[in-house]
Amino acid sequence: MNRKIAQEIQAEQNHGRQKYGRGPHDFRHDDRHTQKDWHLFIVDHNERAESATPLERRQYLIKVAGLAVSAVECFDRKRAYETFLTQSKTTTSTKKAK
Repeated sequence: MNRKIAQEIQAEQNHGRQKYGRGPHDFRHDDRHTQKDWHLFIVDHNERAESATPLERRQYLIKVAGLAVSAVECFDRKRAYETFLTQSKTTTSTKKAK
């Protein structure tokens, strides 16, 4: 991926986390969203891009890319947490059985 574009996407993610959270590393707001929420955010920005000027369209596409990356990150964090809970239950059950 082009480094400049990757930096723009990262900056967009940081902007969103600053705006809706407590900083660029605060994922609590992001993690409240479902995968359907993320899908709707992406669709909304895609629809806005359709009627935008070429420069605005590019900016919306950066927003869409940032949302898509955030959605995947959120998905991965939730899966990691679910795995942790499953492993914790298994470990607890094994200890009780001994």
